[in-house]
Amino acid sequence: CNTCHQRHQFLPSVARHSEQCKACHWGKDHRDWEAYDISIHGVVYQVNKWNPTEFDFSKKLSDADYVGPTCQYCHMRGGHHNVQRLSTVYTSMGMSNADRGAPLWKEKRDTWVSVCDDCHSPRFARENLQAMDEACKDAGLKYTETFKIAENLMLAGMDEPMPKDLAPDWSGQHIWSLKIGAYHDGPEYGGQPGESGEFRMSNCSAIERICFESVGYWQTYIMKGMAHGSWNDATYCDGSFGMDRWLVKAKTFAEEAIRLSELEK
Repeated sequence: CNTCHQRHQFLPSVARHSEQCKACHWGKDHRDWEAYDISIHGVVYQVNKWNPTEFDFSKKLSDADYVGPTCQYCHMRGGHHNVQRLSTVYTSMGMSNADRGAPLWKEKRDTWVSVCDDCHSPRFARENLQAMDEACKDAGLKYTETFKIAENLMLAGMDEPMPKDLAPDWSGQHIWSLKIGAYHDGPEYGGQPGESGEFRMSNCSAIERICFESVGYWQTYIMKGMAHGSWNDATYCDGSFGMDRWLVKAKTFAEEAIRLSELEK
């Protein structure tokens, strides 16, 4: 409880401020605070949060008279403490390339839209959800291409340093960090059949790190930015542009490795 309700000031009115979430929910790999803070909603909050007629934090979330949404208003709607109930961490709303229109996700997506239509029309909310879907789909294509470049280098023996030259991973083995279960199976990927690699940013080769940052940083910016109404964050800031740059970086790395290999031969 102390994470959100400060132990020296255990007040719901304090816990209703968006800054309470900032203690944990910020940083490159889970850019929640930044996406909210520079969004349209975040700017409204920062400008008006000291005005009790615009943000009356003494009221419960269910009947709060806010001029704009806080983190708590959307993710803890009505005072519900299961924050993930109204979050986008699930496949239906996150960064995967799953079929987002599948019946499996309908209830989750309808719930997401129902929060937005407290202030906006249902059509507006669904259009923004669709825009996030399209942005994540586009990002997934870029990441898949970046991933494939790294895989081809690894299979050709040009990934430096090779896993055998690195410290063992958490399982004590030398498994390629981008080997995700059965998707990249076989002895050439290291590990036992069906065993998954540890997707990581350290103890890996340079191009594996590029892959990690592409999805762990830039694709996160895209998804979080679109989910929070911070469209600049998803496009011109670092999101889409970052993925473009890292794809070019992966291609440049691969081209240099291939040329060096030919010279060595």
